[in-house]
Amino acid sequence: MDTQQGFPRVVDFSVHFSGPIASRHLAQLGADVLKVEAPGRGDGNRWDAPRIGDASALHFYLNAGARSLVFDGRSPEWPDVVAAACRWADVVVVGNTPARAAKLGVDVASVRAHNPEVVYCSITGYGLDGPWHDYPAHGLNTDAFAGAVPYEDDGEHPAAPARYRSFGTTFAGVEAALGIYAGLARQRAGMGGQFVHVSVWEAALAWQWRDTTIDVNLDEPWLQYRDLGPRYAMYRTKDDKVLLVCPIEQRFWEAFCDVAGLPAELRARGDWARGADYGEPYADEAPIIQERMRTRTRAEWERLLGDARIPIAPILDLREASRSEHAAANGAFAEVAYGEERVQVPTAPVSVTALADLGDAERTDLAAAHRRKGEGLRAAPRLGEHTEEALDALGVHTQAAGA
Repeated sequence: MDTQQGFPRVVDFSVHFSGPIASRHLAQLGADVLKVEAPGRGDGNRWDAPRIGDASALHFYLNAGARSLVFDGRSPEWPDVVAAACRWADVVVVGNTPARAAKLGVDVASVRAHNPEVVYCSITGYGLDGPWHDYPAHGLNTDAFAGAVPYEDDGEHPAAPARYRSFGTTFAGVEAALGIYAGLARQRAGMGGQFVHVSVWEAALAWQWRDTTIDVNLDEPWLQYRDLGPRYAMYRTKDDKVLLVCPIEQRFWEAFCDVAGLPAELRARGDWARGADYGEPYADEAPIIQERMRTRTRAEWERLLGDARIPIAPILDLREASRSEHAAANGAFAEVAYGEERVQVPTAPVSVTALADLGDAERTDLAAAHRRKGEGLRAAPRLGEHTEEALDALGVHTQAAGA
C-alpha cells in the first residue's frame, strides 16, 4: 500500500457510525485508512437499506477512501495480524467496549505493547466511568440519555419526530478525528504515543452546548426560535413557500420595512439598546408582515431582500439544498466509481490546502481549492477488496484471511 509522505496510516477496527466517520474524515484529508472487517458481513453498515448496487447507500459515505482487509478474529493467526497492523499504523481506531476490545487484543494496553508511539483512539458509547459506562450504545439511545430526543405522543405510542436524526454518533466521529490530529501533533512533537477517547453520549451532550450551559448555570431553558418574535420568524410567500426573515438589528429592520413596504409606525418601533429587537412586544406585526409576504413569490423576495443585504433564508428541503448550484460551487459532493455505478458521495466539509498552492490567494483561488476537496476520493471498498495487498504490506503470510 502506498502512503503519501507525512500522512498518517490508520487502522480502523470500529464498526457502525462513529469510528468510520472519524476515519472517513481522516481519509479525505490524506490518511491511508485500512479498515479491518470480519468475513461474511463486514461492517453492518454495508447492508442497510436502501442500497446502491450491492451495498448500502450509507456505506458509500462512511467508508469512502478506506481499504478493506477481511480477517477472522477467531483465527489463531488473528494476533499476528493485529500485531503487524499496529506496528504499521500511526493511528489505531477502536469502537468496541473496553471488554470487547481486550477480547480481540485491540485494547490500549495490547496495542501499546506492539507500538508504544501509536495514537490510540477509543470511541465508547457512554464513556469509561459512571453508572452507564457499560451500557450498550445503539444510535438513538445515547441521544436519549443526553436529553436530546424530543418525542411526540398520541397517548399510546410515543415516537421521535419524523425528521429527527440522532447526532451523537456523528458528532463523536468528528470529535474523534479532531482528537486524533491533536494526538498526532503531540506524538510528532516527541511526546510519545497518545490515548484519545470520546464517548457518543458526551458528544450528544456537547452538541447541545447552548442549552446545557444555560441550564447548568441558570437552571432555565434556552430560547426557542419560534418564541423570538415576528422579526425573526418564518412567513408564507405568494407561491406557498416559506421564507425566514431575520431583520433584528436596527439597520436591517428599517431596510426591511422599506423594501417590504411596511407602515412607517412599524419602521419607527424598536428598542435597540441591546443591539437587536426581535419584536416580542409587537405581536400585531406578524399578520402585517405575513400579508406583505403573500404579495410576492419566495424567489422575488429573495432577490429584493437579498439585494438590500437583509438577512433572510428560504426554508429549503434536502433535495433543493443538496442539488443546488451552491452545493456544486462548494464541492459538497464527489462522484466516485463503484463498478458500473457512478455514486454521488457527500464530502466532509473541511479542506486543507498548502498556502503555496493557492495562486494569488484571491477568493476565486480559495474557493477553487475548497471545491476540490473531494477530488481523488476512492469509492467505499468492496468487502475484503484489499486483503491480499494489505497482508503483503503488513508482512503477514497466511491462508486464513477469509476463514
